Amino acid sequence: MHRLDHKRLMRESTDRVHSALYSANPDEQLVASRLLESPSAFRTWESEHSGLMLEVANPSLRRTQAALLKNATFRLIHRKALFEYLRDERIRGSVRRRIIVHFHPAQDYTRSVIAEHGLYLRKACSFLCTSHVGGNVVRDAGFFDPMRCYQQLYAEYFQIFCSTHFGTDSADAQPQVELLPLLKHQLEEFRTAIMNPQPETDWLMREAELRQPTGDTARLPRLDGFQRKP
Repeated sequence: MHRLDHKRLMRESTDRVHSALYSANPDEQLVASRLLESPSAFRTWESEHSGLMLEVANPSLRRTQAALLKNATFRLIHRKALFEYLRDERIRGSVRRRIIVHFHPAQDYTRSVIAEHGLYLRKACSFLCTSHVGGNVVRDAGFFDPMRCYQQLYAEYFQIFCSTHFGTDSADAQPQVELLPLLKHQLEEFRTAIMNPQPETDWLMREAELRQPTGDTARLPRLDGFQRKP
């Protein structure tokens, strides 16, 4: 298909953010409503996302737009992982402070928390946009199950990284640390296969199916002092 220009990429993106208000997915509704209810937050997102789409639209780059969109989507997955981890694992107290200080060493703690939340909203909305453009406009299958599986695996990697580096000492810490190189290698394999889809990488789809929760999967131990509400 023809290369999408910057104007088309931004139109598709803003339409996707607005459509998220009516999504069946409550997380999509929430990030879109939080962004759209604040004119200043929306302007900041629009400026950042415009820069991202300029990279994708750049005709001087030899890489296909699908590849550029995939690279952008990987970066968005990585950048929003911190807030998602703190939210999903309900990390509070001193553990949360240690994590925030680690990732924002030069900033005041309270300001860092506020900034991280705002950044998450912007990156989450941009993730909706790049996923939509890549999957539904460019029509690259890599933006569906393979990318979802990559995101799930990266969340697992990030959870183990934080629990082993910022949690309390426990008998489970060492086995989890040993998982990190394996997960990192798997992430690299997924990324390579998504960027360069070949018939011999069909294992990605099977892997995605195998990684779906079955109800019997044991969760990793949580950080000390925190439990998820039933």
